[in-house]
Parts: sequence; structure tokens; C-alpha cells
Amino acid sequence: MVDLTGSHDVKAICPRCMGNGYIRVQGEPLNCPQCDSQGWVMLPAYQCRINIEGGIEPRWMKSGESI
Repeated sequence: MVDLTGSHDVKAICPRCMGNGYIRVQGEPLNCPQCDSQGWVMLPAYQCRINIEGGIEPRWMKSGESI
């Protein structure tokens, strides 16, 4: 279990590409500039939450899940 208290960095799903590694701009697939096509970013733990599937994502990311 990951500790999400404090200011240490944790690996979280990229909020821009939603973990895919690419984004679409005018219908063209481009590599995600935020995560360098990795699908994840390092964020401070206090800005993250555990989603319903058990992954770590930013608190502000809207995943559409219902709890």
C-alpha cells in the first residue's frame, strides 16, 4: 500500500493522456509532452488519490468512477 500523506513523490497516472502516452490534436495522434509518452508522472503524494481500480491518480483528474 502506498502512503499518500506527506510531500514525497509518487508515480501517478498522467492527467493529460490518461495513461495512454499520446494525445490527439486536430485528429492527429501526438506523443504526450507532459509524461514523455510514459503514461505516468511523478507528483507529490498529498496531490494524489487511489482510484477504484487501485491505481494512483491526481486528485483533480476526473475518472468518472462512482464510489
